[in-house]
Amino acid sequence: METSESTPIPSRSTHSPHLLVVLGLILALALGVRLVAISRPLLGNFATKNVVYAMIARNLVEHRASFWLPRIDCLRGGQRGLHLLEVPLSAYLAGGLWKCFGGSLDVWGRIVSIAFSLTSILVLYHLVRRRHGHVAGLGAAAVLALSPVAVMYGRHFMLEASIAFFAVATIDTLDRWLAGRRAIWLAASAACFALLALTKIYMLVLLLPIVAMLFRRVRLNAPEQPHDFALVRPDAPYMAFLLFLLAAVPAIAWVAYVLHAASPGGNLSDQIFYSLRDSAGAHRPPDPLLARPDFYRRLFDDWAGVVLTPAACMLPLIGLMNRAWRRWIPWLAAMALLVVAMPRKFFEMNYYWVVVLPPVAVLAGLGWARLVEKLRPSRMAMGLFLALALVASLRYTSGPLLNIPAEDRAVLPASRVVREQTAQDELVVTMHGSGIDLLYYCDRPGWALEPNDPRLADRLAECARAGAKLLAIVDVEHDASPDRAGRLPSMPLVAEGEGFRVYRLLASGSPVVSKTEPRP
Repeated sequence: METSESTPIPSRSTHSPHLLVVLGLILALALGVRLVAISRPLLGNFATKNVVYAMIARNLVEHRASFWLPRIDCLRGGQRGLHLLEVPLSAYLAGGLWKCFGGSLDVWGRIVSIAFSLTSILVLYHLVRRRHGHVAGLGAAAVLALSPVAVMYGRHFMLEASIAFFAVATIDTLDRWLAGRRAIWLAASAACFALLALTKIYMLVLLLPIVAMLFRRVRLNAPEQPHDFALVRPDAPYMAFLLFLLAAVPAIAWVAYVLHAASPGGNLSDQIFYSLRDSAGAHRPPDPLLARPDFYRRLFDDWAGVVLTPAACMLPLIGLMNRAWRRWIPWLAAMALLVVAMPRKFFEMNYYWVVVLPPVAVLAGLGWARLVEKLRPSRMAMGLFLALALVASLRYTSGPLLNIPAEDRAVLPASRVVREQTAQDELVVTMHGSGIDLLYYCDRPGWALEPNDPRLADRLAECARAGAKLLAIVDVEHDASPDRAGRLPSMPLVAEGEGFRVYRLLASGSPVVSKTEPRP
């Protein structure tokens, strides 16, 4: 039986007093899996992405960067390099909490992501419940709570959890206003959209569902109170659309400034570590990846694996059997547009699926409601399905959550030596694959060089002449490391431990003042 778009899907448990208990259980499970090993360092899965935002947060609160010009510890043009991809609001929030309350910046970064992640689940539940009933709302919440990508990146020091929250909150608050509630909901929706666009400019695609919602002529709900604000004026949708355009102005102005400043000859070009201009050049559409079968194979593998797990991947398809899903076509289309516009990002970095997940979770909630309506499972059966979803999620997330890769385990002891041997603003050089996590934990400005750089010796000499004091190398594969391969100049060994060595850098022409040599 197909249900009308304007009424919730009927269910025998619609008004069950146990629904709040189920919602509480879902939130508790979501919190529990995200709190696992919360104090572990930002190493392993997408470590570089994590430490970039940690560097940005630390540099802001320690007054080494401005709000609009985020900086990381990698030097460019004699200063900490500019990382101008976005204004990372959630990272700034984590830095502010760390500054106010102390403790570990890594932990605060995770706490902020967890808070955004859990709030997204709660807001999505209320959005789906209003439109399609409690059962659909619980299904959508469970999928968003236990999706492996939502678990992993809903606890990382990254922006994806906040992006998902701002997107869901924008849609939810706009829906509340359109349902005939107070004008405060429209203001809240525009504010969330402004923060969303400022965090990631590509989320302007959310204007597609916003426009679709604004210009629907059918009123879906009556006002709850006679005095509630409603769309009483014919031009109200146009005025609301103008408000959303104004909300996007700060983000658009920031992007225009960045593109100008980062251009060749721009006033900041010599300080750029990475910028929107670089990203646009690397991901210029149409991407040839769209014509490759392996892209679609990877998409399917992700969809049935780290995005939804095999336990839940059929629920969105079942949700398509209910015509109520048509309400969400614009939101789904906006997310599909992101995949088409940036296929390489989705192909190489599965955390991008976190942004796409909320409207898919809505479809999954509709699918779950349909199954409950048709099969009428017992509470025990529904509990077993939730347990199965948890186990399936842990199958993908337990390793990244708990394990620090062997090649990263020497990062903390190596960085401790560097901090002990240098002052706060002294320059250092690190080598740890292609990552910058070692430089972050050294808490010093400097350079992160790659061991396989053919100009490695020249680069080191340049860094020494610029004032770098130490070179820290982390590499458990000793035979492949540059010092073992004889590609480094002779330098005094400061310290050595399992998987790491720290050397004192000497400017060109300086004598070697220590006879300590690396062990053979």
